[in-house]
Amino acid sequence: MRWLLTMRASKAASGQIICPAWRRGRGDLGDRMGRLLRGMPPGPVCIIGADVPGITPASIARAFAALGRCDAVFGPAVDGGYWLVGLKRVQAVPSTLFHGVRWSTEHALSDTMKTLPGARIAQVDILRDVDTVSDLGPRR
Repeated sequence: MRWLLTMRASKAASGQIICPAWRRGRGDLGDRMGRLLRGMPPGPVCIIGADVPGITPASIARAFAALGRCDAVFGPAVDGGYWLVGLKRVQAVPSTLFHGVRWSTEHALSDTMKTLPGARIAQVDILRDVDTVSDLGPRR
């Protein structure tokens, strides 16, 4: 299971957990993210990796701000993947989204962007995600 925290525009509902848990289901990472994006209520949504120690509220705010101007946003990771993907979702999520992506490679971001032909795409902060023990860096 993965937790899902959704943020609403009103201060009264801000930070409210609307859906307490989301089952991962079958398939690869793209299949799971696609189901999540298609299953959410209409409006902008970002999926954020839980393995990004350098993420800040400002990083997330920049991603949602970018969705005010663009159809999609990515938070690139230094290894060629990404720590965040977001869609404006004024139209249906393309059925081809995430198809043919070479996950866990330096091609993941570029492959995913190719599955959004014609979309206006923004990129926000480049951050380091943790895929291996060595990604943690020296212990402090």
